Amino acid sequence: MARYVVTDSTSDLPFPFRKDDGIKIVPLNVHIHDKTFKDGVDLTNQEYYKRLRNESISPLTSQPSAGDFAEIFDSCADGDEIVAVLISSHLSGTVQSALLARETVLQKRDLKIEIIDSLSAAIGLGLQVIKCAEMIQADKTITEIKAELLRIQDKSRIFFVVDDLEYLYRGGRISNISKQIGNLLQLKPILTLVEGRIEVFDKVRTKQKALIQILKQAKEDVMQIERLAIIHIDNEEEASIMAREVKEFYSGPLLITEPGPVIGTHAGPGTIGLAYY
Repeated sequence: MARYVVTDSTSDLPFPFRKDDGIKIVPLNVHIHDKTFKDGVDLTNQEYYKRLRNESISPLTSQPSAGDFAEIFDSCADGDEIVAVLISSHLSGTVQSALLARETVLQKRDLKIEIIDSLSAAIGLGLQVIKCAEMIQADKTITEIKAELLRIQDKSRIFFVVDDLEYLYRGGRISNISKQIGNLLQLKPILTLVEGRIEVFDKVRTKQKALIQILKQAKEDVMQIERLAIIHIDNEEEASIMAREVKEFYSGPLLITEPGPVIGTHAGPGTIGLAYY
């Protein structure tokens, strides 16, 4: 019997984990004009963010189909166990697609498939996937894994600030008036995830003040932090600066990750933030 973690492409796992034979990744979709691209497969981050910055395009995104998940589930042998840890159901229909696939596959296959709504996204989801993979390697039961992921979800924090409100506007997150006023006044909302939904944590006047506020919050939480990651979208310079700032108060392992096209479509190039639990 083999055991696998299944996740989706928005988990933005660092490269070594993407190559782990025990982790299977189902890509979401990006639609540009009449073409569909598989997230993390058909476009490199560099290519995609160059297009977002330089072309007048308004990409759309969509979840994997139930068939995409069924194909992954069917690739496992009878008797195998699968734990699927996926993007928040409040942000995507990915969990629903996986549930439909499980229902279909279990009618004909002898598999154990557990589907877990991470209530997170990007490396916030990725950190749960990494923990799940570690627990499988340690031969922990699915019950133990679920309990640990729920504990992580309860203490997880994600804070991020976008560079340009245009992308939130394109994605329907803010009105055109809010976008224009925000950009004019240099308002920078600090966004967070609460129970799987994007909410405004705070509003400040400049991006620099937003980054200071995010770091201040992490400092306040540092005694409880087990793992921490920096999130950036086509913004290596600020990510490097933030890493130096973080290392002044946090001595644990630090990941620097870049979300792929699906997350990047909605947040936009220049986005930066922290995720930790």
